[in-house]
Formats: sequence, C-alpha cells, structure tokens
Amino acid sequence: MKGTVYKDYAASGNIDTPILATFFKAASDGVYPWTKAGKADTEQVEGISESIIETDRGDGEIDTLTLEAIDEIESGTGVDESIISANDISGDDISGNSEEVYEFTEVDDDYFTDALFIGDSRTVGLSEYCEELDSRATFYSKISLTIYDAMNTEFIKTDNGKITVEQALSENQFSKIYIMLGLNEIGTGTPETFCKAYKTVIDRIRELQPDAIIYIQSIMHVTEKKSSSDEYFNNENINIRNNALSELADNKTVFYLDMNEAVDDENGNLLAELSFDDVHLKASSYERWHQYLLANAIVKE
Repeated sequence: MKGTVYKDYAASGNIDTPILATFFKAASDGVYPWTKAGKADTEQVEGISESIIETDRGDGEIDTLTLEAIDEIESGTGVDESIISANDISGDDISGNSEEVYEFTEVDDDYFTDALFIGDSRTVGLSEYCEELDSRATFYSKISLTIYDAMNTEFIKTDNGKITVEQALSENQFSKIYIMLGLNEIGTGTPETFCKAYKTVIDRIRELQPDAIIYIQSIMHVTEKKSSSDEYFNNENINIRNNALSELADNKTVFYLDMNEAVDDENGNLLAELSFDDVHLKASSYERWHQYLLANAIVKE
C-alpha cells in the first residue's frame, strides 16, 4: 500500500493483519480512498481510481483490491464475500450448505410397494397376518433365521430352486429394506460379536442395494412373565443388544426403528394380551406393528 493514503496504517500493522482490517481502521479515523494524500503521495496516486492495490499477506499470497472495491466495502455495498469468508473464524457455515436432516413421517400403504422385509418367525407372522403389507412388499423371512446365516441360507423360492438372500438382492432392487433379527441369537455370542455380524450384513446389503433406505427394527421384547423367568431371553439382554443396534444407524441411509413402542406396556415388556406364547404376537396384534411402520417412515425427495 505504499504510495496511498493507507501507507501509515499498513506500516503500523502486523504483517498478518488482513487487508480489510487496514481499510476499516483507516475508515474509523475518517480516512477513505478519496481522502487527499500528501503531495508526494498525490503525485503517485493521481488517476488510479481503477488501479489495483496489492498487499502481501505474509504467506506468499497477494490480496488484490481496486480502489473502487474498497469504496464499495466501506460504503457497505458490494462486499466481497470470498474475502470476508477467508478471514472468518466464527466457525459458522456461511456457504448455505448443510447435511439434510431426515425425520420420520406418516405414509400410506403404497409406500411399501418397493419394500423388502428380512426377518425370523416374527416377520413371517407379519407377512401372514398383515394383508396390506404382504400384498405390496416382498418378504425374505424364515423361522429361526439369525443374523449369522441370514445372507447365505438358501430358503427363498424361485422358479429355479431356492436361493440365498445375497443372491436375491443381487437380482432384485428395493427402495426400502426392513430388518428384524436378533431374538434367536440372544443366547449366542456377545452383544459386540452380534453387532459386528449385524454391521457386516448391513454393509453387504448396502453394496448390493446402494439406493435403498435400510431400517434396523429393534428386537421385539418378550412379556414380563418370560423376561423374569428366562436366563437368556429376557428384556434386559434384549435392551443391551437394541442399544448397540441403534448405534449402527447413521440417520442418512440407515435408520433405527424402536418398534417396541407399539407393543410394550409401561414397564417396557411385551403386553401379555398381545402374545399367545410370551414371545410371538397373536394374529390380531400385528396391526400394531403395521400402524407403527406407517407412522414412522423416511421419505426422500
């Protein structure tokens, strides 16, 4: 800034001082681009209202502004946002870009037309006793299915024989995939090994179904009678694994659904009147699950 009305301010400033700070400091003293400089300075700056002013920021880069731009900045118009953002240390995102936040919303039954349900005997029951879902969605469900064998067990019937879930997912695409597995595994392994296997399945499904929304459904609770009398199949163990499963959701492409909200009593046990064996739902009880799914869906525009 040598040879301009800002030379004294630039000279007194720190080498790392942003150029705008120099201009604003001068403005506070009533010094503007149109302010007359000393004689020697005037001779150098006459006729350069459109000339370029350069200042070394100290990092090898040059800040460049025209006197007209400086005038606009000090008058509050034409502020160069790229220059301001370069010196912004507020931590705020001024670009306007932010990650989209998805919220659960209510849908109708047609939402499930391109949906897939993967699960054990409880999901088998959903397909058998919920006509609205069974007539629209696809079910890859099997009694006693576990997270450990879900992908490689041949049980899906085709015209050419039985195939695995992995094979079926390689041949068919879905927009939504619902998974409920975990009860049969309660007495096997640890919560850590269970979730590791679960994550492996989700990762593989993601590879085969890159555009699908994946729903991890909580492991359904058992009744208080069952929970208080069984060493393994109790709600304390189920809750530990459900908590771990919820951590697998990224809320972008994988979402956790706590469907126990639809079937639990006030103490967090499966309502006794909804089950015929303290573990599985009665035929009439599946409507609660159905209604919960209708009220908790992700819709991406």
